[in-house]
Amino acid sequence: MHFGYNTFLVRLRGVKSLKEKRSIVKRLINDLRKNFNASVVETGVHDSKRELEITVGIITNSKSEMDSLFESIENRVTEWNALEVFNVFSEVW
Repeated sequence: MHFGYNTFLVRLRGVKSLKEKRSIVKRLINDLRKNFNASVVETGVHDSKRELEITVGIITNSKSEMDSLFESIENRVTEWNALEVFNVFSEVW
């Protein structure tokens, strides 16, 4: 059994208020939870309307399955039009 997480530091494009940011965060978290059955939480930069930090945690039976899932999750996050990923931190046990 393998456990891992990815933390994404993201810039938000065109967001004018924290309310608008919260709407984007909520949709992103729900999308990742639904499509990847992952635990997702906003872990930092709560008071900035220009940046976002989210962490995605998963448990898999094999390291190769985890690597594949993390790659798919990263691709999904970078596909969002309002987001620009500028840093990803990963850890696996």
